[in-house]
Amino acid sequence: MAHAATTAAALFFFFLLHAAVRADAAATLSQGQSLGANDRLVSPGGTFALAFFTPTEGDPSRRYLGVMYARAKEQTVPWVANRDAPVSASSAYSAAVTASGELRVMEGDRVAWSTNTSSPLGNVTLAIVDNGNIQLTAGGGDGGQPELVWQSFDQPADTFLPGMKITLDRRNGAVVSRTLFTSWRSASDPGTGDFTLGQDPLGSAQLYIWRRSPRGGGGAGGEENATYWRSGQWANTNFVGVPWRSLYVYGFKLNGDPSQRDGVMSYVFNTYNTSEYRFMLHPNGTETCYMLLDTGEWETVWSQPTIPCHAYNTCGANAECAAGNNGRPVCTCLKGFEPRDPAAYGGGNWAQGCVRSAPLTCETNVSGGGGGGVGFADLPGVKLPNFATWVTTVGDENACSQTCLANCSCGAYSYSIGTSCLTWGQELLDIYQFPDGEGYHLHVKVPASILDTGSKTRRWTTVVIAVIVVVAVLAGCGLLLWKCRRRIKEKLGIVGSRGKPRLPSLLPVRESRQDFSGPKQPEQEEAEGGKKCELPLFPLEVVAAATGDFSADNKLGEGGFGHVYKGKLPGGEEVAVKRLSRSSGQGLEEFKNEVILIAKLQHRNLVKLLGCCIQGEEKILVYEYMPNKSLDAFLFDPARRGLLDWKTRFHIIEGIARGLLYLHRDSRLRVVHRDLKASNILLDRDMNPKISDFGMARIFGGDQNQVNTNRVVGTLGYMSPEYAMEGLFSVRSDVYSFGILILEIVSGQKNSSFHHMEGSINIVGYAWQLWSAGKGEELVDPAVRAAAGAATAEALRCVHMALLCVQDHACDRPDVPYVVMALGSDSCVLPTPKPPTFTLQCTSSDRDGLFGGGHADESYSACDLTVTMLQGR
Repeated sequence: MAHAATTAAALFFFFLLHAAVRADAAATLSQGQSLGANDRLVSPGGTFALAFFTPTEGDPSRRYLGVMYARAKEQTVPWVANRDAPVSASSAYSAAVTASGELRVMEGDRVAWSTNTSSPLGNVTLAIVDNGNIQLTAGGGDGGQPELVWQSFDQPADTFLPGMKITLDRRNGAVVSRTLFTSWRSASDPGTGDFTLGQDPLGSAQLYIWRRSPRGGGGAGGEENATYWRSGQWANTNFVGVPWRSLYVYGFKLNGDPSQRDGVMSYVFNTYNTSEYRFMLHPNGTETCYMLLDTGEWETVWSQPTIPCHAYNTCGANAECAAGNNGRPVCTCLKGFEPRDPAAYGGGNWAQGCVRSAPLTCETNVSGGGGGGVGFADLPGVKLPNFATWVTTVGDENACSQTCLANCSCGAYSYSIGTSCLTWGQELLDIYQFPDGEGYHLHVKVPASILDTGSKTRRWTTVVIAVIVVVAVLAGCGLLLWKCRRRIKEKLGIVGSRGKPRLPSLLPVRESRQDFSGPKQPEQEEAEGGKKCELPLFPLEVVAAATGDFSADNKLGEGGFGHVYKGKLPGGEEVAVKRLSRSSGQGLEEFKNEVILIAKLQHRNLVKLLGCCIQGEEKILVYEYMPNKSLDAFLFDPARRGLLDWKTRFHIIEGIARGLLYLHRDSRLRVVHRDLKASNILLDRDMNPKISDFGMARIFGGDQNQVNTNRVVGTLGYMSPEYAMEGLFSVRSDVYSFGILILEIVSGQKNSSFHHMEGSINIVGYAWQLWSAGKGEELVDPAVRAAAGAATAEALRCVHMALLCVQDHACDRPDVPYVVMALGSDSCVLPTPKPPTFTLQCTSSDRDGLFGGGHADESYSACDLTVTMLQGR
């Protein structure tokens, strides 16, 4: 008996000892378990942790239960449970899942905070997910699916994470429910602050930040006072108030129709790597997007409001705000308007705004100008005003203009692909003039007499400016030629930079030294001056040891510039090592410039450059390793093609498009890749696509749209007609290559595989034949066609988009922002593509048929010739 009692006591003690979940025990908490002061739950992937904490520089006597980034260097807490009810650090506190099925934060016997939930199903479990969401689920016994009882994503704090939604539900003009984010009280106090972010309650789909007055009470979701900031209208890929940053690239989308003010609209935020980005509302009212770097540090992607002009309606009605010296606002009345109170306006009181200098007549509105009619004054590059009305019955800018002219109460309109037709009443509020040429065009209705006077003044102004510009350009060219006479001699091979004959460089990205004329970047100067470079430099012996002395067993592939090897660094990190051949003709200076420039390109759909090695004649690039190798290894291998289901293929298409959007518009450098093809699309462990091989890339100036080159580089079959025939290339050249790539992904066949098909010699001609005949589904790879089911419409939409991308004339092809928007929106009506007339045949060995099995030893990289230079002879 004594022995039995001792055993029972030991078991009871053992149970009590393990009732609390230790730091690395699990990602879940069951009923009866608790989380103590030194315990934590960790998500399955180790991304997030749930634990008690004290804010950095906060009151050490106060403790909060919160979600934290596990690998961030500094304390980063996107969600706090008991933000307004901290527990005392000197007390006995814990978090527990109760028998009734709720999560409670306890301080002794006091309930500091709870989810106020219950479930009759029992078996309630608390789990932390890899996206930072805390979930309470119930049931799930006997193999059934557990039921979601509560989740932290429905009760956000100050941070918008991937997987969350910003929702607005309106019924009959009234708000039923909506998601609100509320700032911390200060950087060291997570209590409810003065700023709140959410959707416009009127249903315009804009995001607003509201500020409570110091005497305004209420917590999160309490009384909302003055509007502090608004995002502007959603333009399919970004907000009109943040035009330079395509949020769609970061997984930001709008579900719902903003032209319908009733219904459910929600902004969703989903990224491939759920820990990469977060949007945070700071205690000062600033909304900032952060990206988590591999170093564990946070990099700011964008932030607003940061200057007075970003704040809501700084200059009042019918006025525009432009940033002056030190960001101070400069207010100007719109054309056709004058200050409402000139004395107050001159004294810096802009709240009064402006009024029309002459009233508009209504009876001659539809004439559009002339005599006593009206017209439109163009205001380019602005944040569009508030309180817009979507006009869904028109499909082009001319119809939008006529709609506004025919409406006496319409005071302005704007039309773009992203926003369609928007009109405004007579009061135009919150207009900001962007300083860098970004933004949207606003057309303000004014009397025609004002436009006539302005046109005469503009003609004389244009003549004077033209004369001044011509004189200045001629003088500048003469001075430039005199200063650059030595460089010109070097370019012509008369003398080298060090008195030696200069050898021509074969690196296509350095076709002209003028590509990089002007002041050097600090990082470039440091690298060339032998100082510390921001990109790691690997010793040759380290790279050699990592690759087994460049062993053939570690070779992953080869291209026109050298071999690629798999390697493992001393820390265990797997890398891909690209060793440039000595015969590539790439000089040391060009190599350094290329490395420094590529290092600036950081995006989840671009392969990451980890470092380089420059030693003797060795020039080596070290990239992140992609375990699934390249897309062509799956797509064109009959044995592996079936591993790519349609969902994965569409995911790859979208990822490539987002990578191109970053290169063409959102990066600090404007880059044209010039060799986009399946073998240059690498796949990571989760089949996320990453664009690689920038050896042929070309950097555009800010005002360049098209460049002519005497070196045609790229791959036969992927080159656009104007590039292959005339050497003209632009961002639309990449769009053409992307169109070919879409057709290959959909069909699972190489471009050259179609040269035996009757009436067509490449994939473009064959796709056009099927699509125009209404048989586009026959182009879909049989390996996924049967399983695609409802996704067939999505595949046909991709074929449609591909045919738009491969149109003969560059001006007919869509730009990448439109491609990204259209691929992510089923409601967007695609225009009809023009039939292709240009074809380029690539010879290859005979194949058994379009979708035949082929020979087992047939290479899936056949006919993938990279052209370094084409010259007439």
